[in-house]
Amino acid sequence: MIRIAALNAASTAADESQDPLRSSKSQTKEAQEAEAFALYHKALDLQKHDKFEESAKAYHELLKTPLLKEAMPSEDQRVGLKHPGLMLKYSTFKNLASMAASRDDLGKAMEFYLEAVMLDSTDVNMWYKIGQVAVRLVRIPLARHAFEEGLHCNQDHWPCLDNLITVLYALNDYTCE
Repeated sequence: MIRIAALNAASTAADESQDPLRSSKSQTKEAQEAEAFALYHKALDLQKHDKFEESAKAYHELLKTPLLKEAMPSEDQRVGLKHPGLMLKYSTFKNLASMAASRDDLGKAMEFYLEAVMLDSTDVNMWYKIGQVAVRLVRIPLARHAFEEGLHCNQDHWPCLDNLITVLYALNDYTCE
């Protein structure tokens, strides 16, 4: 038997019992994702138009959404970001860090970069940016760690290698293995 229904019609309890794939929980998750992505795009658009205060507010509002609050990273740190909430959370922290660094608020930038790297430690560019901010904050041991982690992600990343050599020299570590 074929059944036709309007797309915007509300479903009844009988409809949900007949179709186990359509549950209120999955619809809620989809609605949460749509709301979070819309807010993310709004924040990106504000950032693109140099409205950094409004953009930061939108990013912080995004971090308070249920989808991002529930998003927890996997125990295996080399897996990456598979959950949409984790992907959005990671991107939000990266963008907040980038905006803070552009305002020379290096302490806040470092906080946001570290939050992002706790979600995904496989991004060589993230480690490089952490290292750069750490050098500017004169936190040389942290810079060393960041550049070394960047090289663990990609041993051919020349900016990490170049900066690691400089940091090792500043630390008087001439025999680093």
